[in-house]
Amino acid sequence: MRNNENEIPNRFDPIHVIGKNIIDTTLSPISNILCPVCKKPGIPVKNVTVRHIVKKEQMERVGKGDYHLCMDPECDVAYYDENSTIFDKENIRVPLWFKKDANPKYACYCSRITENEVIKAVLEQGLHDMGTIREFYDKGAKCQCKVRNPTGNCCSKVFNAAICKGIELKK
Repeated sequence: MRNNENEIPNRFDPIHVIGKNIIDTTLSPISNILCPVCKKPGIPVKNVTVRHIVKKEQMERVGKGDYHLCMDPECDVAYYDENSTIFDKENIRVPLWFKKDANPKYACYCSRITENEVIKAVLEQGLHDMGTIREFYDKGAKCQCKVRNPTGNCCSKVFNAAICKGIELKK
């Protein structure tokens, strides 16, 4: 367990491995409701998050219940619910960083900082923590993960993984 949320994650932090997916258990629990398309489990996501992520023309389909985020990088499904309502990647306003064709691949959805920008900050600016890198790219950075991050959770794990990539490249 880390004492500081900006500390670089330990390689041995608890994770679940699902096929090619690595899902951090601190992100959310794995759902027992399988994706209707790929038949793999996702992670639970609150309705408020889905409402902020889907495109405006899809809003009437959202309903009142919570959803699940399909974590399979190969699957085109973004969100699904227990009634088989599906929102594909094309139905949402942002790319999902873990999907194979994510472009851009965000490390921070709140500040729109990409994984490549994080790596560049590590390599070129010598920055090594999330707070400093966010400040470097977005002086007025505000955390709004509940409505900007497709998981509804903080992006610190993904952000710190990008920092680790930068550190490895620097060696």
